[in-house]
Amino acid sequence: MYSALLLLSILCTQLGAQEGYRLLPDRVETNTQAQWSVWQAPIGTRVFAADGSVSPRFLRRDINAARNADAFTYVSEGDTLTGGIFSAGSNLERAPLAIDGDDTTYWEPELDRPIEDWWLDIDLGRVAVLKRIVVRFAQEGDPLLKFRVMVSDGRVTFTSVRKRGFTRVGLVNFPNKTQREFVFDIEPPARTPLGVEGIAAQIVRIEALASDGPRGAAVDSAAYAAIPTVERGAIDYFRRTVAGRQIPVDEDVYHALPATEQGDVRYYRREHPRLAEVEVYALGDNVVRLTRLPIEEISRDPIARRERSYTDGLFSTFINMQEYDAQRDEHQLVIDLGAQYWLDRIRLFSPEEPPPAYQLRVSDGALNPDGERVWRLFDERLNREGFLQLEETFALRRVRYIDLRRLELPAARTERGQISEIQAYGEGYVSEVVMVSPLIKLPRPGLFTHVSWQGDMPRNTQIEVRTRTGNELEEILHYYSDMGNEISREAWLRRNEDRRGPVVLEELPGADWSTWSETHFASGEDFKSPTPRRYALAEVRLRSSEPLRAATIRALQLHFAPPLVDAAVAELWPLRQIEPGKDEEFTLYIRPTLGSDNPGFDRLRLSSSSSVPIEILEVRTGTDNLLRLGAGQVLWPGALTLKRGDEGTAEVLFPEPVRRETLYAIRLRTRVFLGNTQFSAYLLNAAHPERAQQISAGNATQLVASQSLVAVADLSKSALLEEVDISPPLFTPNGDAINDQCKISAKVFAVEGNSELRVEIFDLGGRRLRDLSQERLHPSGEYSIAWDGRDERGRLVPPGTYLLRLKLQTDAQRSGREAVRLVQVAY
Repeated sequence: MYSALLLLSILCTQLGAQEGYRLLPDRVETNTQAQWSVWQAPIGTRVFAADGSVSPRFLRRDINAARNADAFTYVSEGDTLTGGIFSAGSNLERAPLAIDGDDTTYWEPELDRPIEDWWLDIDLGRVAVLKRIVVRFAQEGDPLLKFRVMVSDGRVTFTSVRKRGFTRVGLVNFPNKTQREFVFDIEPPARTPLGVEGIAAQIVRIEALASDGPRGAAVDSAAYAAIPTVERGAIDYFRRTVAGRQIPVDEDVYHALPATEQGDVRYYRREHPRLAEVEVYALGDNVVRLTRLPIEEISRDPIARRERSYTDGLFSTFINMQEYDAQRDEHQLVIDLGAQYWLDRIRLFSPEEPPPAYQLRVSDGALNPDGERVWRLFDERLNREGFLQLEETFALRRVRYIDLRRLELPAARTERGQISEIQAYGEGYVSEVVMVSPLIKLPRPGLFTHVSWQGDMPRNTQIEVRTRTGNELEEILHYYSDMGNEISREAWLRRNEDRRGPVVLEELPGADWSTWSETHFASGEDFKSPTPRRYALAEVRLRSSEPLRAATIRALQLHFAPPLVDAAVAELWPLRQIEPGKDEEFTLYIRPTLGSDNPGFDRLRLSSSSSVPIEILEVRTGTDNLLRLGAGQVLWPGALTLKRGDEGTAEVLFPEPVRRETLYAIRLRTRVFLGNTQFSAYLLNAAHPERAQQISAGNATQLVASQSLVAVADLSKSALLEEVDISPPLFTPNGDAINDQCKISAKVFAVEGNSELRVEIFDLGGRRLRDLSQERLHPSGEYSIAWDGRDERGRLVPPGTYLLRLKLQTDAQRSGREAVRLVQVAY
């Protein structure tokens, strides 16, 4: 039994992982809703379209809370319920048509039931702040003659008769035959602070108060005869008096009257009240409720269980708040929304005895230099009136964390400070959605070549992709009881078979996995994680800096090909005590491992994260012992060819593809300008130009013990911008080929990521004449920029003295990011 369960669970886990992508001969692809939904993401942050695209959720204002009531599930008195039609006095089967968004469908009460049964209850699935209710009747049929609209916060009174309390918010108390739409604006309760709008409710009841029954509408005798018998209503007979008045009489009396006294005969069709649509307009989407775990998962998460009382959308659950302990930083309520939402309002609800004094604060998740979260603190609030609904409003801002504290108020310590709901509202797209793929498994190690995707990126939005790769998996077995609770293996084995739940295999990245790669900002970029690898993870971020704009991704592809070699590892020496900005000699050891079907390599590309040339001094090959003795075969100077590329890249070209395993020792000279300078090495093959196989850090040789490609330098004494020089400081751009240009040189330290060095020429009046700025992927390093004495229009500047300003566009917190020099022009 155990073996069968284990095998079944393993198969289900592996099949489930495959749902997150499709494996094709040359790529891994995700492009359907079913696949994207398997990717992990914070709850409530994304929405899926029918075409397979994924977008950030849009937080709405002024929503019809009845339309998505069925998206909310809750537990009441032990039963799990879903929003929608809660109940109806009659014709329950057709009641959902009253909230389906279609004015041509409708609910109508059963006409043979008493008027007391002509009602229906709409359960919103959560407590919402209602602002107005629209009641609309079908065009084909009748409105309710008289009716009222009631709301309830969902709580049940525990009296001799258990029932919900309702409050009337709308009433039509006049016989209505023609009006088809009614709009009831809802005023807040009396005990509500000034400016706080709406009423908190979960159930909306539409209840008929009167009916004309068989006298729905008058028709002529011919129409009466033409309608079906079941549709025929009353026939009223009248006697005409001498004064011309019409007095109703029985049919027998009418026919016994002389013709001169016989009055009108009036025919009616039956009344057919038809409720087409009820729209329940609420304050907006409550993001706290949208971001909570589903009901079935709350019991497995201790944080969700702890928060449930004030985040589940119900008035019937609540927490008694203790006073905040500032010394121990305890007893506050902190809600993590999982992502940044654009918010401008937080609403607090209490069933009774609300906090007499409180304070709210919010954070977008940013950290200060000490690693502590940065908070926006609102003023301390007193609630002496005991308002059950409280609200904090503020300018629209990005919020991820909400913190509520009950403040110390000695005079009110006996009050319980009950909170049943913390709700948050705003408008805009989630500013960042992070999705992580399930484990991507290739049949054998593949050479991931590049990443591509299809999507939309409006202005001020971005799609970003990162990857991780590895060859090892860590496997963990989880044992569950028949009730769904995780238990130990020993407890699982002790149980009878009918009380054992499933055994689930969880696969996690192993010890050899890389960290997350540098970010891919554009589709088609080369793969940035170590490869070839058998397993991979992908992370997609949808970013936006504006509330009303969002990026959308439709499909993602990780492209791969057969590797040039089965594996290749490298290690660098030395790694420590490198003097920044000075020439330093390193040795890079590289060991490839080739399989019988590998095409091999004929080029080796070297680079570093500093934009500095790499000079190859020597290339040797041989065994560890030969290289230890300074022996082995010298390939450079010799049979190899060297080539320099952009931003300091150096290439070693072999006369023919290498298909044998050996150890290479490459002695090189370069300079470092970062605290941690990353060296990179790639294998290439001219016959397969689309494949560039990155060499991973690892144990390449016993000669050194680094297993790293990162050189560490102490930059604590370096400014960001150093050794700024102009040569010559006086130059003569007259076209005689002597001192026609000046060279601007500088060194940049400790700046990582894509950044710009602003280089600008100004006259002494402050007017900018020329922009010579440079932007680099690896900005740290040496710069040499020429100025030919011309302005932006290509005109020679007049002779005189000019101002040169260099400035780094960076957030790095280090001194010396700007320098100013004088340069003179003469003719």
